[in-house]
Amino acid sequence: MNFKLNTISAVLGCALLITAISGCTSNDDTKNNAAIAKPYIKKTNIKTKLFGPQQNIQGSQAAALGTNQWLIASESQGLLIADNEKSSVLLAGNFESISLKQLSAQQFLLASIDKSQDNVAIFKLKKNGQTWQINELSRISPPQAQPDAVCLFKNADNKTISAFVPDVRGLISETIIYDLATKQTKNIAVREFSAVTEASGCAVNDETKTLYVGEAELGVWAINADAESDANKQPVALVQPYGELKAEIGALSVSQDGTLWLTATDGNMIYAYHENTEKLSQWSLSGDHTIESVAASLLNNNQAQLVLIDDETGAYIQANVNYTAQTVTSQNQVAMTHLHASAQTTPVAAFGDAADDPAIWINEQDAKSSLILGTDKRRGLMVYDLAGNKIQSLNVGRLNNVDVRQHQGINNETQTWITASNRTLNSISVFTVDSENKVNHVTEVATNLTEIYGMCMYSSESGQYVFVNDKSGLFQQYKLTGEQGNLSGKLVREFTLPSQPEGCSADDKLGQLFACEEDAGIWYIGAEPTSGNKAAMLQGINEQLVADVEGMEIYHADDKRYLVVSSQGDNSYVLYKISDNTQPSLSFAGKFNVIANLDKGIDGAGETDGLTVTAKPLPGYPEGMLIVQDGYNRMPLQPQNFKIIDWREVKKAIK
Repeated sequence: MNFKLNTISAVLGCALLITAISGCTSNDDTKNNAAIAKPYIKKTNIKTKLFGPQQNIQGSQAAALGTNQWLIASESQGLLIADNEKSSVLLAGNFESISLKQLSAQQFLLASIDKSQDNVAIFKLKKNGQTWQINELSRISPPQAQPDAVCLFKNADNKTISAFVPDVRGLISETIIYDLATKQTKNIAVREFSAVTEASGCAVNDETKTLYVGEAELGVWAINADAESDANKQPVALVQPYGELKAEIGALSVSQDGTLWLTATDGNMIYAYHENTEKLSQWSLSGDHTIESVAASLLNNNQAQLVLIDDETGAYIQANVNYTAQTVTSQNQVAMTHLHASAQTTPVAAFGDAADDPAIWINEQDAKSSLILGTDKRRGLMVYDLAGNKIQSLNVGRLNNVDVRQHQGINNETQTWITASNRTLNSISVFTVDSENKVNHVTEVATNLTEIYGMCMYSSESGQYVFVNDKSGLFQQYKLTGEQGNLSGKLVREFTLPSQPEGCSADDKLGQLFACEEDAGIWYIGAEPTSGNKAAMLQGINEQLVADVEGMEIYHADDKRYLVVSSQGDNSYVLYKISDNTQPSLSFAGKFNVIANLDKGIDGAGETDGLTVTAKPLPGYPEGMLIVQDGYNRMPLQPQNFKIIDWREVKKAIK
């Protein structure tokens, strides 16, 4: 999450909120924590004047259209176009809470609450000469819930506009309403999450993907607007005595430079917050007003025009304030290629952190009957067909990682061993595939690890091996011996990494093992049990590879190898070309993320734990496929699953 905010105390995080919100969640991920903003500019007696129509307006919120024109909402008159001199009704009705996103110089997408129907209406607003035209595109109807507010989010990654709708249940729903690439209206439910008890307003900073939500009696919260992320909220500014704001907080808006604007009825206060400074500018208005909302338009780099609603009269007023436009400090970002998944698996059985690691079993006689394997770390091993349909469930314990080897040295029907790290038994669960294409549990190989975690397999002429690790950094290598009826495992080597590992991947042909240290990077060690116990660091954490480093797998192209790695910290994946040296090296080859495929109704992938890849041609995937675990399964909100990506898509990211 792109919040440049510091950690607040756990006491405030829980003690303050225990009576104000539905729960308090501890999160070790400090990049999602926030500090409460402090004021640094305070000016009083800002002069105001009337704006727009004044008789029976029952206004709520305004939005700038540029060239000194504003769109204003009225519960009695509808949607109006107004400026300093005149106003005209654009659409009669009963509307409040409006949000605009610009489509072109003369076109906007508009969302507003239609109070006559208790739902959100989506319009296209277009200017022809001096005249504005409005056309309704769609309606969002929250199930059995009156909407409190609406705000639009323009997502540059997947080229969509979505609407966030807080409602009276204390929930926020997100719906994709417009496809910018095709210029088509959509109505795709993305997710629903708990937020605040009563939202006074919301607004989105598109640049930083930050959703702001106001809670009248408590303050303003920040939530990551990206659907492929956690929706935990963090406080930006709280009301007294917990923070600097005066009550009550009104509707929110974001100006062109990403500044958040909000009001407090007590003292007729106006506030401006920007993530760069984490500070509040604040002003008090002269005169006797009860300010309910504010919208800002930056006139130049040093002045902003504000249009506000006076709740006492229901009419709009305006004020100009001296305010220096904020600039976002650009960071050197690695070029990211946006890819789509071709298919996805059936979700796991229940919500929560469950799906973890996939693997692929290739049916050598009938490629279309190949299988996708995936762990559910609450239940066991899930088996899917290539379309992602679940066809088996083997509930053998809390399986974490899974891997497959098909080798002529394996003496069973399909020359296959499937192994998985079993956290229930601290063992290695062993499976195979029979001639009927069914996965069968064979046995458990005991380990002496206290907390088994990650694993991967390795096959060579010297035998069939399983590498397992625990959170201490210890790796163990077990050799599988015997046949299906009397299979056993023998510990043949140990080595350690400095801190917690998980994913690993072995190259059977060259006898090489690549392993991740989650907070540090990628290591290499020989895969044979005679290769010693000293691993070498190949790649550290940097702007390309963001901790946690999770799943990894080798893709074998015709003339080169690529290591595909989950860069969990920024919801992306990194490609490294592996050198052919005896002591290999890694060179950066590309970076990509997986975004929503609107045509197929498949969401993107985020916070990926495990992944797997194959170069074997499969039906519909002539150069193989990549499969990644999806930590946040959306469109609609469902338990976690696995996303299937055509390798031809992945090749687009290779530089």
